[in-house]
Amino acid sequence: MICHLGFEKTCAKELQQLGLVSPCTISDGAIFLEAKIEDAWRFLAFSRTATRIEMQIAEFRAENFGRLEKKSAEIPWELYFFKSSIPAVHSFCKKSRLYHSDAISERVSAIIQNALNERGILPADLDDGFSPAWNSPTQTIFVRLENDICKISLDLAGEPLYKRGFNRHVESAPVRDTLAASILFDAEFYSKKILLDPMAGSGTFSLEAALFKAQAHLNKTRHFATESLPFFRPAAWNFLTSHFQGIDASSLSKIAASDFSEKAFSTLQFNLISAGAAPFLKNLPAETLQISRANFFDLPQAKAGTLLVLNPPYGKRISADITTLYREIGKKIRSDFTQADIAIMIPGLAAEKAFALTPNHFIKTSNGGIDVKVFFIKNG
Repeated sequence: MICHLGFEKTCAKELQQLGLVSPCTISDGAIFLEAKIEDAWRFLAFSRTATRIEMQIAEFRAENFGRLEKKSAEIPWELYFFKSSIPAVHSFCKKSRLYHSDAISERVSAIIQNALNERGILPADLDDGFSPAWNSPTQTIFVRLENDICKISLDLAGEPLYKRGFNRHVESAPVRDTLAASILFDAEFYSKKILLDPMAGSGTFSLEAALFKAQAHLNKTRHFATESLPFFRPAAWNFLTSHFQGIDASSLSKIAASDFSEKAFSTLQFNLISAGAAPFLKNLPAETLQISRANFFDLPQAKAGTLLVLNPPYGKRISADITTLYREIGKKIRSDFTQADIAIMIPGLAAEKAFALTPNHFIKTSNGGIDVKVFFIKNG
């Protein structure tokens, strides 16, 4: 499971809530675990914090190209791909005698193609008449060499999981969906009554919460590469996705997104109400999702059971004094949000000092190439 740097424990907690029972190992930006393929399908369909899910299919030592080619040729590629679908191969090298990633990809790709030409089958050859989802993303193989150890993994998702499967308008420097979901999950948004998302921009935080509340999980909004693989079982997948409801968010009754910018407000309307994800939010009661054009500093006092999530402008999005902005945000929170839980993204020490509030905990990560801390403050 690949996730956002710093949010490994958050992703692991989500997986446990989704039924993971086996132990897992946490590394930088990744979680390693053993599970049945049905578990992997469940995580694909219902996880909102993972950015990619890979299944390791081989591990061996490869000090030279001869060894790489020999061991790669021993892999039963026909178990993973149809004869008519050659996967893309991406290679990464670190501290290994084999360091030319393009040459590694070319050799492994040729071996896969030769193996499928000799032993591969077509979907029509399967007894159950399996019809793969050919509109699903291209299959991908990752080859990683570190200290001469080669690990080969199959990407089960295809496109990165932060691509939720529908079009939307974006404002400058949007938060990726999976990062927004990770922040929300760490703040346990699903146990709150109200989610406030001022300075909403494209509305990614509200969108993630609304899709979650509407049970519009990823299996309802997009296809996965695993749906076009020989070992995919449509009946098992359909049973799994129709009988598993995900994590309970019944207490969340109001999601309020707002922005002072007229352009951002129009973007919110498009993404949440008129188009974008709107077709997947039909199950939400009308009063649950509320959008408005409003200034954060004019918001009234928050009630208990509220989560305030903030991604204030920074970097290229702002020409004003960032320390002044964060100082005023801190004052507003101390004045009107003393009963609310807070999750706020803070870009740098100057903004952190100006904010002048101590978090219960924080997570270091990056957003759009900018290093940030996400402060989590619990008042409720």
